[in-house]
Amino acid sequence: MTTPPGTRLTGRRLDLVVAAVMLADTLLSGAFAAAGSGVPLYAWPLLAAGPAVFPLWRRHPRAVMLVNVAALVAIGHLHLGPLSAIPALVAVAVCMYAGHRRLTIATVLFLSTFTFLGNWQTAGFQLTGNVMEQSMLVIGWLHVALISGESRRQRDAYMAEAEHTREEAVKRKAADERVRIARELHDSLTHSISVIRVQAGVALHLARKRGEEPAPALVAVEEAAKDATRELRETLTMLRDDDGHRLSRVTDLIDRYRGLGFDIEIACVIDDHAEVGQEADHAAYRIVQEALTNAVRHSGGDRVRVHVARTEEVLIVEVADNGDPAGVVPGRGLTGMRERVDALGGALHVGPGEYGFTVRAEIPDSTLSDSALSNSAPSDSAPPVPAQAAQTATAEAAR
Repeated sequence: MTTPPGTRLTGRRLDLVVAAVMLADTLLSGAFAAAGSGVPLYAWPLLAAGPAVFPLWRRHPRAVMLVNVAALVAIGHLHLGPLSAIPALVAVAVCMYAGHRRLTIATVLFLSTFTFLGNWQTAGFQLTGNVMEQSMLVIGWLHVALISGESRRQRDAYMAEAEHTREEAVKRKAADERVRIARELHDSLTHSISVIRVQAGVALHLARKRGEEPAPALVAVEEAAKDATRELRETLTMLRDDDGHRLSRVTDLIDRYRGLGFDIEIACVIDDHAEVGQEADHAAYRIVQEALTNAVRHSGGDRVRVHVARTEEVLIVEVADNGDPAGVVPGRGLTGMRERVDALGGALHVGPGEYGFTVRAEIPDSTLSDSALSNSAPSDSAPPVPAQAAQTATAEAAR
């Protein structure tokens, strides 16, 4: 699950604040020691090294911990007080939180042994009560940091799993509701429309058989019944087969609009190496479908342009026609598109554009950024530029 950009920014600021506090603590411990027995010059960079690298822990937790531990070991013989050990304790906790358990446990065992041996050597290799007290104090705080990082990691993992389970339950409930609605529509409305269509067709057939001119109203009833049957079938397909409508089938969608007097141009620029999330993929397909339907029925133009692209974390869908934007009245289709985009945290623009009446949707999709991160190197190098494949198809036919 990807952390929202605002949360990441807040996390970076918090890291800087924590690093500043730890830097003040370590420098303060050095100042106290300098006021007493003095501190060698090489100790000051070592005191500042740990807090200085701490803001990098989210990407390099192991390196941050090792730098802090190395700095603590290097100045351990100076006995600068407990404040100088705070950066190492925090680094141990965050490395454990990041999931590097073996390295963190090994580091804690090393520091525990190093602390005991150092205190023992300072006491002339005499196992006194002071040696045990100081050693157990440091070892205890190391284990507190270790346990704190692990408990926080498990808590966050539990919360993420609970959120995932809740989302899956909501999706299953929505799918069950769609199936129930489709079943009710099929059992009631489909039957009634079919009866109307059959009766109108029989009446037209009998009228033509008798050599009479069918009434225009009767012809209109039959045509309306045919249109209603087709639209109802599409609705039932949408409700029952929610996963079948993906951007990979958008060309098939275009083919269905042939014969309506429109030139439909589609340019789809999609990364071949990273998959689009199911929700964003389905929403993009539905937006293209609804926008094409509106263009064919209401635009008054004769050309439609469909463009699908992507950025690092956003799927962009744009459908524009050369009709008159002023004549468009918002209806259920546009409302449904806006609700679909809002549900995913995206943005929808509907109105005049450079080409004509334009529907532009920006749909967030964490799958895009996750795929880029998984394909990047362990270093902080930028993710590889996605390979872009452009597909252009033109569907043109006379009405």
